[in-house]
Amino acid sequence: MSVTRVRSPNTARASEESGGGSPRPARVREETSSVDRGVAHLVSVRRTANGQRPRASTESSARASHPSPHAVQARLDAFRSSFAGPYLVDGRREWVDPHFRMNGGYGTNPSEALKRARKVLPSQIMTRLPGALLLTATGKATPHTLVRVTQALIDAGAHREFGEGAAAIRKMMWSYGIGVDCSGYCRQAFMATRGVSEASARARYGIGRSSNGFDPDQLSRFRKVSPLSVRAGDVGKLGLGRDNHKVIVASHDVIPAQGAAPEVPGHGPLPQSFHAGGRVHIFQVDSSWGAGPSGSASGGVGRRVWVYSEASGLWGSYHASSGKLETSRLGPYGYELNGFFRPRRED
Repeated sequence: MSVTRVRSPNTARASEESGGGSPRPARVREETSSVDRGVAHLVSVRRTANGQRPRASTESSARASHPSPHAVQARLDAFRSSFAGPYLVDGRREWVDPHFRMNGGYGTNPSEALKRARKVLPSQIMTRLPGALLLTATGKATPHTLVRVTQALIDAGAHREFGEGAAAIRKMMWSYGIGVDCSGYCRQAFMATRGVSEASARARYGIGRSSNGFDPDQLSRFRKVSPLSVRAGDVGKLGLGRDNHKVIVASHDVIPAQGAAPEVPGHGPLPQSFHAGGRVHIFQVDSSWGAGPSGSASGGVGRRVWVYSEASGLWGSYHASSGKLETSRLGPYGYELNGFFRPRRED
């Protein structure tokens, strides 16, 4: 099965000269004014109220190179790892992905998190952690802050009532309001892929404070790109209103039209009713995923797979628990696809 990986044009020559790997990535498909009707709904661009495309400032108009897909995925892997510890748990090192936590959502709110922490943490530790506890319970903590709070609770034995190992740590996180939401995670993951600080993210990309969330469709220094041209490091958004979800793309592979059913790594072949014999796009996306009212084990930080068929116009996503393929013309999980977004200053 032939597979091509979508990447930035500026990485093509370097890969070809170095010999690259197999399969060799293909250049990004350029958006043009001529669009197949079957995929026309995917290539619209965001416009202002008067119908014009938003103008970028002189600074943001300057083109910048984009890191290679391999570099982006490596940075995303390292960022995710930094959020996972390691923790010293009863003499063992454990790596545990953080749970989902959104201020105003399900689970333990910030005031409850403080009350619960005070019951188990020694006073000399508690006096140094109120700010970190509150930030963590709002879903906007940095990896360092979240790991620091989690380790303090582990040291106090707060995990033992939930059992042993990583599963117990995750349950403790949910109970004590420890986690990160999709905006908090994707905002910092985006910064990690570009290697920028808070100040540089503000100056280069117009990204505000973490408390303001992260909505690239609302940022003038980002532009909408076709899902057919998405590459690693782009940011995706599902939903058009307050009920929305953000992801950052870890990879985008394209399977050409063929007779055999396309294979999705980790999920098996796609049914004919989905791929309809046409090209299929496979996206790996990172985020912190909702955990529902009871703190589902499938919630929190993780990488998931989305698929799109050009022939059928269907989006596919896999149920977090059963692994079943679920399809929709709106977008993954039946949410309307708001779009994928990339900084205007990048190629």
